[in-house]
Amino acid sequence: MCQLIRSKQSFYKCSWTKESLRPIVYEGGLLYFNNHKTSYNIYGFETQPSLTKLTNISGSARIMDVISYTSPVLNLECSCKMQPCTCLSRYIMYVTKDNWLVLRNPITGSIFSQTYIKRSDRIFNFQYIDWNVYSKEVILTTKLNPEKEPSSNVDVVVNLAVFTTFPLEFRALLEIRRSVFGKTCRHVNVSDQLLILGMNLDWVHIYSFEDVLENSVFTLYKLGDSYMKGNVGMYPVGLPLNCIPQTVPPLLFDVQSSQQIFHFGGYPFHCVYANTLKHARFVLKQVKENVNHKNCFIDSNTTEDESDMIFFHPDNSNRIVLREEGIVRCFQLVYSPNESKVQEIFSMGFSTATTQSTSTTSFSSFGRQIKKTANSHVFNEKCVLAVDYDDELDLIGILGFRPSDPLSQGFIKLYDSMYGQEVKCIKLNQNLCETNYYELNIDLDALIVIEKNERNCFKVYLYKLMFVTD
Repeated sequence: MCQLIRSKQSFYKCSWTKESLRPIVYEGGLLYFNNHKTSYNIYGFETQPSLTKLTNISGSARIMDVISYTSPVLNLECSCKMQPCTCLSRYIMYVTKDNWLVLRNPITGSIFSQTYIKRSDRIFNFQYIDWNVYSKEVILTTKLNPEKEPSSNVDVVVNLAVFTTFPLEFRALLEIRRSVFGKTCRHVNVSDQLLILGMNLDWVHIYSFEDVLENSVFTLYKLGDSYMKGNVGMYPVGLPLNCIPQTVPPLLFDVQSSQQIFHFGGYPFHCVYANTLKHARFVLKQVKENVNHKNCFIDSNTTEDESDMIFFHPDNSNRIVLREEGIVRCFQLVYSPNESKVQEIFSMGFSTATTQSTSTTSFSSFGRQIKKTANSHVFNEKCVLAVDYDDELDLIGILGFRPSDPLSQGFIKLYDSMYGQEVKCIKLNQNLCETNYYELNIDLDALIVIEKNERNCFKVYLYKLMFVTD
């Protein structure tokens, strides 16, 4: 496929567009509309997506949040007892307004399972669902309590429910309390078996979520088990509280990061985070040593604080990708026991400018000479709007426009991920706006662009690989 993309006989053509007043989500070859009630398979007949609608969803069963799963192609065997077997297909899992957790086939609409998730002794609703470990464990979360500022009178920050998959099974229901984890706790997240707490003053505390469960679950329940109030996961009882953390587990890692933006990756394990004292500086810290090395930082020219602007390369090559206004820069993390450092290896984007420093001289009120250094990578407008990486093709895609273009004509540039060489430049039949939100997805021979404008209206563009015919 990569050779076909590189071929001079191939080109991308916009084969389909669709607008929506609600968010559009792309996952595993499917475009989801209307809060996942409608889906389009992008590999339909004659490059046109095929439509699927989920039926029998009433107003009281309004979907609050949803995740999706697509199984690996080579996953041909499983030991789960669920019928039909979800290991060999795909599914969506969503939380409804009337307290149900539903497992469903997004193409046929058939329901695999429904679990009643209301807590038996409290009045609240789960609002969010996300993976703790992809395909293995999910976390349901209530709204923050309170949503804005922590109050000394409110002890419970959030309620969490833990479910394993294949087959779906209840594991724990617990509360995160300020009396246990700290009065300044403001945000709670669980990801990759880590309990991540956002505290005051941009501090982030990270604990082992497995330690919390192992030391705090006092009764093991499975779906359908009977207990004093009824059956677990069945109407009208729901879920029992079976996990009460009494003490704070050992702190694995803490960091003070601007906007609490940080990412883990590399080998050995490192954390990259935004410096709170110097704007646009990202610092790398070795997690095990929990120390900062002198030269292990990246200075950026960006003026934004977005969670996805810097990340470790998904191919585990100890590289770091930084998205700035006009270019995407790639750095190599070089580790040694005494000192880690980062080196810029190449840049990609819509400018041919190289990193050059120019000095300007001014004088203080006392006559002292002051020299200021300016970097040529500084752009007055944001012209790199979205970045994506396809692991099967090993290509990085960049959506944006040339900074000198007054019409902001859109382009997608595809680059070789290893060396940063441009593979193909696709001219789009649309003008882009730097104030809109864009998402780019590369899926083999398809490019998917999702746009959200200032009026919160959404539009998707599907580009398919075509070939010149004689």
